[in-house]
Amino acid sequence: MYKMDIFLVFCSTLIVLLIYLRHKYQYWQLLGVPQLKMNYIFGNLFRIKTIHTTELIHEVYQQFRGEAKLVGTYIFTQPIAIVLNLDLVKSILIKDFNKFTDRFIQRKIDSVITDNLFRLHGDQWRPLRTKLTPTFTSAKMKFMFPTVVTVASQLDAVFDSLLANKRSVDVELHDMMGRFTTDVIGHCVFGVECNSLKDPNVVFRRIGHRIFYPRYLSIRLRTFMVTYPAIYKFLKLFNIKETPKDVEAFILQLVRDTVRLREEQNIQRNDFLNLLIELKNSKDLKGLPPMGIEEMAAQVFVFFAAGFETSSSNMAFGLFELAKSPQIQEKLRAEIFSVLEKHNGHLTYEAMMEMTYLDLVITEVLRKYPAFAALTRVSVDDYKIPGTNITLEKGTNIYIPMKEIHYDPEIYENPKEFRPERFNPEEVQKRHPQAFLGFGDGPRNCIGLRFGNLIASAYRRRHQPN
Repeated sequence: MYKMDIFLVFCSTLIVLLIYLRHKYQYWQLLGVPQLKMNYIFGNLFRIKTIHTTELIHEVYQQFRGEAKLVGTYIFTQPIAIVLNLDLVKSILIKDFNKFTDRFIQRKIDSVITDNLFRLHGDQWRPLRTKLTPTFTSAKMKFMFPTVVTVASQLDAVFDSLLANKRSVDVELHDMMGRFTTDVIGHCVFGVECNSLKDPNVVFRRIGHRIFYPRYLSIRLRTFMVTYPAIYKFLKLFNIKETPKDVEAFILQLVRDTVRLREEQNIQRNDFLNLLIELKNSKDLKGLPPMGIEEMAAQVFVFFAAGFETSSSNMAFGLFELAKSPQIQEKLRAEIFSVLEKHNGHLTYEAMMEMTYLDLVITEVLRKYPAFAALTRVSVDDYKIPGTNITLEKGTNIYIPMKEIHYDPEIYENPKEFRPERFNPEEVQKRHPQAFLGFGDGPRNCIGLRFGNLIASAYRRRHQPN
């Protein structure tokens, strides 16, 4: 009798679970939104274990582009809306931005340094963005430019030493570019010399690796954690956090020590941390400091993390494409030499601004190798899709398939071909304004886009591959 009771409980639980899953995977159909065909009961629950989200987005885009404004699918059991119409992309990112101010579902932050500009929600994000924007003006970039050129010169020296008395040498280019960007950020954010170009094992470099290559978190576990915010409460029982403890401790200690040193010795630098110190020492409307050490550390962390990986990856991809395209490389080299000749051989900020073809090269690299497969947004209120009877519920996860848009042959002819001329002004005018999303778009675009371009430009203008 006892065994029969257990069997009945098991069967009842299984039936309830199957009914629940069947209901969950009818969400988009009931809303009147086309959805990717999947298993009748289990949806794509088991497919997520074998494919990456990028592949899922690709499948949706290829099957439904031109047929619908948006399509529904699921990550595990979480409904995801994938936007396929560029006019709707514009509405979400710009026109109706107030309905889509957030990138992630509200969840409890598990670390002080993840409470940063990238992750903050609308009410907290907006005033902080306003305060941090002055860091990335053209005037600030001009001031930082000599520092970036100095680090680029150090990179030249490293390459020269590797090639000394050798006809050829193998170089792990992505690692080398990562060391370069680490040193640039160390100078421009903290005002310190990291020297990772000379020693790849310095602490700044190791911390960068810990951020992007954690020891215990797989990509799918991270996806699971982001998809289900409530899971954090459970994972905390096992002391599992998205940000490694040693990374958090390092950033916090570095900010504390640097702030204390600058305030005690009245050191002024025109860098990112100096602006944060000014914010810390100011008062808001309530007479309180708008930023403490932990909040400062959070912004420093996201700036360091973003610059560490995205800039280095794009430079490595750019050099790879130039090595494959001698004609493009020679055209770029000719422009650089021509502009430098007008500036007496000096690479200045003004000279950099005159090198228009390299800007096209950098933009084409970002088109072909975007930092993310998709931009993410969350509806903070119910939203009726223009021109339809479909209303997205508050809290809906939205993916804008940036990579798929960049590779759409109806937007970019022969999209796999590296062709910087795509971004000549007359060509850009022929395309939809949201056909290129390398830095995002709208009020919540990448705040460091000028700085990212500055790093890439300074290096490529000093060191062209042969």
